Amino acid sequence: MNYMLEKGVFLLSIDTELAWGSVHNKAFARYQGHYQRTREAITRLLALVEQYEIHATWAVVGHLFLERCQPLAGVKHPEITRPAYPWFAGDWFAADPCSDQEHDPFWYGPDILSQIRRCSTPQEIGSHGFSHVLVGDPGCSQECFASELRACQTAAEHRGVTLQSFVFPRNSIGHLDTLAAHGFTAYRGVTSAWHTRFPRPLRRAARLVDSLLPVAPPTPAPRKEGLLWDLPASYFYPHRDGWARLIPVGIGVNKVRRGLAQAAQQRALFHLWFHPFNLAGDLDPLLAGLESIFREVKALRQAGALASRTMGELTAQLQRAELEARS
Repeated sequence: MNYMLEKGVFLLSIDTELAWGSVHNKAFARYQGHYQRTREAITRLLALVEQYEIHATWAVVGHLFLERCQPLAGVKHPEITRPAYPWFAGDWFAADPCSDQEHDPFWYGPDILSQIRRCSTPQEIGSHGFSHVLVGDPGCSQECFASELRACQTAAEHRGVTLQSFVFPRNSIGHLDTLAAHGFTAYRGVTSAWHTRFPRPLRRAARLVDSLLPVAPPTPAPRKEGLLWDLPASYFYPHRDGWARLIPVGIGVNKVRRGLAQAAQQRALFHLWFHPFNLAGDLDPLLAGLESIFREVKALRQAGALASRTMGELTAQLQRAELEARS
């Protein structure tokens, strides 16, 4: 069921994972320089969201809630049921250093959580799984996902955080009934853009063409999926790695501006997302582009055409409207 909003809504979700996002696909070495600058990227990004009063959901990998960890009886995180992916050999936690933030800062992040929680503009801490498992892959069983959620919630509770919103690692969606059973109320869904209809070998080229076209990204409506609210993504803020460095930051910024205007006109969502380490690849230009976007959001908000919400805030609004419609 789709839901019409009273006004357009800007959502920003930030997939915060550090090393956990690349260790299982052999990309960790490639991004080590990015990880060294990620904390600076987060600090400067938080200054911008505070300055422009942007509400954001930080989808944090559960292991980053930990200050330290160690094996139990020689097993790393025995409370987690391992996924069984045909493309990954060995123990899923083999790369976990099982040390602490001081010695291995790419694997632990309580300092990042503290920074987010100190922001004077409301920020939500959501979940991105405990160890970045691909939930929609058949190798992730229901019990594997349930054990990840339990570990996330335990780590969050120790920090005084209640998790409500979920972002699936690599947007691999699955086991929605399990997510709802663990008390989550919303997740970031996937919007079907035109370029996703191409066969996989052509999809990357089609995505490149789409990134250059002066058209607005999708602006979907929130959707109710069982007990959960699906708040679909609209646009991934482009990084500056590899071939993407050839594309001016302004092209992506202009696409976002078109999307914001369309969301305001249609009373729909514009849901922007990225990873902090993406910013670290070319920090100054990418932050300048985000500042331009945030300035546009603020102008539309002041005109009464758009609201800035966290995923949790929008979900609460949707739940209230649903109750009122029933009464």
